[in-house]
Amino acid sequence: MKTRDLLSTLEWDDFERVVILSPHLDDAGLSCGALLHALRDRISTLVVSISCGTSRRTSSDGNRKVIERRQGHVSARTRRAEDIAAMRSVNADFVHLSFADGIFRRSPLTGKLIYRNARERWVSPRVDDMAHIEELYLVLRRLCLDLGRILLISPMGIGHHVDHQIAAQVAVRLAATAAGAELLFYEDFPYVADPKVGRGDQDDPLQALQRLRLTPGQRFAVPVDVDAKVAMLRHYDSQVPALFGNEDNMRCRIASHQHATLASELYWQATPAKASISPEK
Repeated sequence: MKTRDLLSTLEWDDFERVVILSPHLDDAGLSCGALLHALRDRISTLVVSISCGTSRRTSSDGNRKVIERRQGHVSARTRRAEDIAAMRSVNADFVHLSFADGIFRRSPLTGKLIYRNARERWVSPRVDDMAHIEELYLVLRRLCLDLGRILLISPMGIGHHVDHQIAAQVAVRLAATAAGAELLFYEDFPYVADPKVGRGDQDDPLQALQRLRLTPGQRFAVPVDVDAKVAMLRHYDSQVPALFGNEDNMRCRIASHQHATLASELYWQATPAKASISPEK
């Protein structure tokens, strides 16, 4: 498949704004850091981070709200502060929505956790999460659309993280139901670069698009200034050890994800897959 340069191919003046959906408070930087850096003086860019809320639930006596904590998770307040610093470094506007991370979401019917442990982050969205998906769609529709023509950039769901899959499904629905939004997908990093991250199997863009019932179209590349991207991601101090171990490993991972021998971020256009029709007997 031929890959074109995104920055020189799109007519950026045709868009009023670029809107990037970030399932968590680092995904836009991880996957689109080079694009954010390149667009900082070219066009207004809005990063919408979805799972940014402090998760609370009613105490067992029913009299107070308590903050839920899960092992290995950093406080939402710390992560929001990291993201603010990162977004300011690339002159990007940002919105922090108050949805809970998937591992904290509870069924509206039973009150029990929908994804009961860390391993269950890497599954398809469950029925008990449908209310969350519908609310997210309505919030994003109000926030992102009817603002003129926008370029909506969404994760693909590579790696199977449930929050990434939900963001991708909602983005497809937004683009299909509202005029003025052109949809582009980013490859989820670091999942696309390392099959051991995420569910642990070999996932790729074509499989992710197939799960969304989309047919791949044009592929685009954005060259990465490794030093600039590392400088931006350094703001996510709480996440670098969990994702990469240390900064040197992060730099190596960014530099080794390449297109045409250059460190690159890759983006995809896609169209709805045609339904197969059985021949009449």
